[in-house]
Amino acid sequence: MKWILIFSLISASMSLQGQQSIAGRVVDAASGEGLMGAHIYYPEDWQNGVIAGLDGAFSIKLPNRASEVIVTHVGYKEYLGPVPKKGIIKLEPVVIKTNEVIVTAAPLVAEEFQYDKIGKIEVYTNPAAKADPILAVNSLPSSTTTDESANISLRGSSAIETGTFLNNVPIYDAVRYSQLNGIGTFSIFNTSIIRDVTVFPGNPPLEFGSATSGVISLRTDENQLEGSANSAILSLANVGFSREQRINDTQSLKVFSNWQPSAAMKLVNNESLEDIANFESGDLGIYWYGATGRISWKVLNYSLLEGYQFKFRHPSFTGIFDQQKARTFLISSLDFKLKRGTLSLNKGVSGSNGSYSYSNVAFETKSRDLFLGLNYLLLSPKWSIKGGLSLDRRKNSTEGNFHSVGYALAPFHPTVDFTASDQIMPIEAFAYGKYFLTEEITVGTGLRKNVPHGDQKSYLSRQLNVSYRKDRLKLIAGLGKYYKLGFLENSDNSFFAQSRQASIDVMYDWKKSEVSVSYFTKNATLDELNYQVQGLELFGKKQFGKKISASASVTMIDAESDSEENYLYNINYFLRASAAYRTRDFWTVELLSTNRQGILSDIVTRASFDEDLAVYQPTEFLTTRLPNYFDVGVSVSKMFFLEKERTLLVFASCNNLLDHRNVRSYNYSDDYSFRTEQLFSQRTGYLGFVINF
Repeated sequence: MKWILIFSLISASMSLQGQQSIAGRVVDAASGEGLMGAHIYYPEDWQNGVIAGLDGAFSIKLPNRASEVIVTHVGYKEYLGPVPKKGIIKLEPVVIKTNEVIVTAAPLVAEEFQYDKIGKIEVYTNPAAKADPILAVNSLPSSTTTDESANISLRGSSAIETGTFLNNVPIYDAVRYSQLNGIGTFSIFNTSIIRDVTVFPGNPPLEFGSATSGVISLRTDENQLEGSANSAILSLANVGFSREQRINDTQSLKVFSNWQPSAAMKLVNNESLEDIANFESGDLGIYWYGATGRISWKVLNYSLLEGYQFKFRHPSFTGIFDQQKARTFLISSLDFKLKRGTLSLNKGVSGSNGSYSYSNVAFETKSRDLFLGLNYLLLSPKWSIKGGLSLDRRKNSTEGNFHSVGYALAPFHPTVDFTASDQIMPIEAFAYGKYFLTEEITVGTGLRKNVPHGDQKSYLSRQLNVSYRKDRLKLIAGLGKYYKLGFLENSDNSFFAQSRQASIDVMYDWKKSEVSVSYFTKNATLDELNYQVQGLELFGKKQFGKKISASASVTMIDAESDSEENYLYNINYFLRASAAYRTRDFWTVELLSTNRQGILSDIVTRASFDEDLAVYQPTEFLTTRLPNYFDVGVSVSKMFFLEKERTLLVFASCNNLLDHRNVRSYNYSDDYSFRTEQLFSQRTGYLGFVINF
């Protein structure tokens, strides 16, 4: 009842603010994407203009005599004219030249073969994303993530096989509040600096390394503001501020910081968060970007401190698991425009220190990563070629004590001291090219070869892609073999993965509808784990009038493993559905539903007493399927346009609205004679506001 009351109070307070106005949207003329931040004003009264909000939406009160508006946005031609009957104002992009050299960031050479691109506005308005650019990927049919986390699984493969890149630099340990297995609630990426997210769910482009099952490529903003912009957020679990300042005609700087305490969130959601004792984090980011002459650059420095305490439950011990972590990233990208192409230098330096303790165990993990990439892109009207070298040195270490026996975790049980470290350093060269056979058909192919050293294996990745686009039809087919050398999350254990796969994706859109069909198959090995996957994805989206849109998808997977009977991604179906209601006065209501088959899990059926350790030992197991997972979430938001170009976004959301008991695993009594359900997120409410000024 309290959440119904909260929603009612928010709705009532917002409805009192309505006013007569002219409403519409500002969009990119080519892509149709809404342009948040566009400035709309009456020519004779420019001081009382408004700023376009989410999805480029705006509402402005004009004098009766006014017939025209002026619309401006950085990087676009100015619009002067009446608001069209349909309310859509299209802006044409401007090409900016400096010393007669066009300065742009080097594009992805394999972009024709992407499955989907998620813009910043979609991240903010997607209830599944929770304003997180990585969580937004979980709403795609290709996502097979089973744990409500930001560790993205694509098309039935382990999340550690997915490559995540920011400005072409691989990002590891990119999850906030991550547990020892790497599972965490949110990613570390701040949406305010993200331009878009490009997703390749299968056949990862060979211009990227470190991926055998899809790539998520994030790119940061590069369009400068005319002056400065500030943003502040206050919500149940976040207090944040950001400021972006244009330094001069060639460069801009953005600083952002957030503090995430748990007190208010736990107070409102006491029952659903009873197993979380406390969480808190603080971060600081500085983003510097610009372009001059033949050079453009992007530099991001980000640091994060976080703590997380939760109730750890085991038949031999129940108590608090305490984890603390500190991380820092420095990512830079330089693009040099040459006569016949673009030379790019990408660098990433990152490190993390984590400490973990429970019962009589305490240990620390450390990671140090260095990435260097040098690429050259050559473009022509008929073909494009990209080649380069990369070095990815990673060093992980673990030190502390661990329990000697996995079923004996009480403070009086024996432990063993442990110190270990490992280092991997894949050095790889790649070449990838695409050729435009016709206006409709593009063919791409490439190779990626490591330079073996020490005891490293020799491997050669290769792929072939074909794209067909005509009118509203898009078809992408690809096949290849891929390799990856990496670390398991939060450990010094390295792994080697390889995958053979093929896929075909067909997409068609007309009027206000979209449909897509995808088929994929893969045969892969992850160290000693061999698995095979084939699947089918169906997706449909429809716009009903001007206010209502809906979408639905079903993903059917046939997965099995030669090495593991209860393979995690042996799930026959994922069902997703969403509906959105948007009004011209900037109310937005969205519903999202997810339904999937439960995963396979081993349950304990018998245990015997270990007299030496004075604890029960599980001796027999039965593989069974957990109950089906079902979740419905709702979000409500309202945009207000205040004086002096200020906007206020008020939002509220509720996850697992029906409070369905989604079983994650089971907890057992000390003798394993009975078990209780360990659940995924229960009904959880969230609310707050964002002000831009």
